[in-house]
This record gives sequence, C-alpha cells and structure tokens, in this order.
Amino acid sequence: MSTLIGVGFSEKKDPFLAASEAAKMALYQIHHRPITVAFLFSTIHFAHQRLLEGIYYALGHIKLLGCTGSSVIWPEAINKYGVGLMLISMDHVTFGQAHSVGIKTKGARQIGEEFARQALKNLSTPQRDLALIFCDGIVENGSDLLKGIKDILGLSFPIFGASAADNFRFHQTYQYFDKELLTDGVAGLIFSGENIFGMGVRHGWKPLGRPHTITGVKGNVIKTIEEKPAVTIYEEYFGKSRKEIEKTLIEMSIYYPLGLYVPGETEYLLRNVLRIDEDGGLVCQGDASVGSEVRLMMGTKEWALNAATQAAQEAKDSLKDKEVKGALVFESISRNKLLGRLTERELSRIKKVLGNVPILGICSYGEQAPLKSLEHYGETYFHNETLAILAIGESHAADKHI
Repeated sequence: MSTLIGVGFSEKKDPFLAASEAAKMALYQIHHRPITVAFLFSTIHFAHQRLLEGIYYALGHIKLLGCTGSSVIWPEAINKYGVGLMLISMDHVTFGQAHSVGIKTKGARQIGEEFARQALKNLSTPQRDLALIFCDGIVENGSDLLKGIKDILGLSFPIFGASAADNFRFHQTYQYFDKELLTDGVAGLIFSGENIFGMGVRHGWKPLGRPHTITGVKGNVIKTIEEKPAVTIYEEYFGKSRKEIEKTLIEMSIYYPLGLYVPGETEYLLRNVLRIDEDGGLVCQGDASVGSEVRLMMGTKEWALNAATQAAQEAKDSLKDKEVKGALVFESISRNKLLGRLTERELSRIKKVLGNVPILGICSYGEQAPLKSLEHYGETYFHNETLAILAIGESHAADKHI
C-alpha cells in the first residue's frame, strides 16, 4: 500500500467548523484510507479546544500533532488566518508520541529530556530514525530544549521541528497533542522505519564586515564580543547609540541578525536578538559559545528566495531515489516579514522543485534542524530566520506493524 498524503485548509471563523472542513478536504485526498498520523497547524485565532473537537468529530480517534503559527503554509497560499491539516497514510513506519509541559517551572532542558524518554518508551522498538517536535515559541533559550532531547537521543540524532508562534504578540503559543491543547511545553514523536525523510535547511543571509570573537556568554546572552559589551557590534557598525538601537532592535535584528560560524558549513547559524541587558549583553533566542566567530548578517529578498529553492532541492536530493509525496515546511516569521508580498513567490519556488505535492507548515518563532558538517556529525541546532523543509518520500520496504 503506497503513501498517500492529503492537505485541507479552512478560514471558517468557528474553530469546530474550520476543523471539520479541513478534515473532510484532506480525507478526500487520501481516499478515506486509514490515517497513520495527522499534523494540525493554525493561526493563533483558532487555538481553542473546539478546534480539536472538530477534528475528532470528523475523523474519529487519530494520532495528532501540531501547533500555532503566525501564518499557515499550504499549497495554495501562505495565510495569516486559518487552519491547515495534513493527513498521512503510510506503511513501514512506527512511532512513539509524547509530550511534556512546564518549561517555565522545570526548565527547557528537563522538559526536553522528559519528552525524549517518554517518546522512546512509547516507540516500543530499539530502532529510531527521526524526532519531529513542536514546542512553545516563547522560550528565550530555545537551544536548551534541544540539549535535553540530545541528552537522551544523542548529539547526532536528527531532530526536526518548529517553535510555535502567535504573530509577534509574544503572549502565549500552543501545541496540539491528540485531543489536548497544550502550552509551555513540547509535543512530538520519534519515527522508526525505512528512511523516508529528506531535509533541507537554508536562510540566504550573508555576512557583513569582519568576523568577531565571542568572549563572554551566559546562557542565551552574548555578554561580550572581543571583551567589549556585545551591543558594541551594532553600535560600531551603524554608528548609533545603545538607546537608538533599543528603539528599533526587533526590526534591526530581522534585517541584521547575528551569524555564528559553524566549521564546515556554507551558511552561518542565525540568532535574533530579543533585547539588550543592563550590561550591554545581547539576549538571543538561541545559544552561543565562547570562542565562536560571530558576524553581523544581511538579508535581501532575492537571497531569501534563492535560499527557498536551495532548501527544497536539498530536501528532494536527500530522498535519493524516492518519490516526493509531500512536505512539511517551517519558515521563520522574520523571513516572512522580510519577503512581505513576495512570500507567494517563495512558495512557488518550493513547489517548482518538489512538484505538485501536498505541503503544510507554519511561519514560526524558530526552527529545529540538523546541519551537515562532518566536524559536528550532523548535529541539530536551533535556527532563526531560516526555512526548513522536511520532504516525505514513498516507502517500498516490506510491511511493518504500525
């Protein structure tokens, strides 16, 4: 039995009705075949228990995962309002689902460990191939969650996912786990089976000026760069005072994020700056380390569009001889803001490479995906301002119990 993937979308105002409409559309596309797993994404307007009730009313008991985003990406458009649902019917894979909440009280690293342990327990097989996660996007150090997962699964285990968003409100984001509406946590699964996933990760930002060395770090705060307060890197390049930079920090960080050099990689690892601390340190969404090379980065719309083509091609090539059956697409909200009206052109570029296949995703507050450097053994990192694509291929292996 081949892999079938269907995608439904709805803009109905009532969450229950929107879920029902999206479910019926997706179910029709997979010819009412049994559902292996479902992915649910919505804008923050639909984060309500009635949304999940509508899904289960239409489809019955299914395995469901997802989260809120600032926009929903589907084959027809990138919508700032709506509900998207992907249904997958496939053979030859099994998975263990899990969730863990309480990041604010327990810490992100512990929550990551709890999730990974429970997912492995539910997997019921020693073979494991990929972790797919959806986590709270309002976590200052998104890298800590990954560290917790890697503590259990290993440094080089591939993890792919997105940080939930609420359209720059920075108030509350949500994760979907079966019939539960969660916040302040992570929901996901670990896949086991034939290698049917291909990943592509690109951003397109390029370095400005000379490289600098990070000399002081505390958690997700870059305290000093070349023994000077980290904010100096912006003050010196733009010729502005700290007060002037603080007034436009969010916008400045979107267009000119920090870039961390990873040996062996063609692109830098991007970091958005959330705020400036009292000592002039830069509070970032992800981590950094002392001794790392850091530069200011610059993005243009054309570079971002080219990166979309590259990410899609990379995901497709990673599948080797397998046919692309569908894809999950996670795009940073910062990239989306940079592109503006050109976001539809970005979607067109992805589809041109992957073909006319079901696509679903969100604009997120951060992306989780591996890099490919042999020096780092393909370790997964927390990304900002990046486009991450998970292509799903056809499976041809012998049947396995699901």
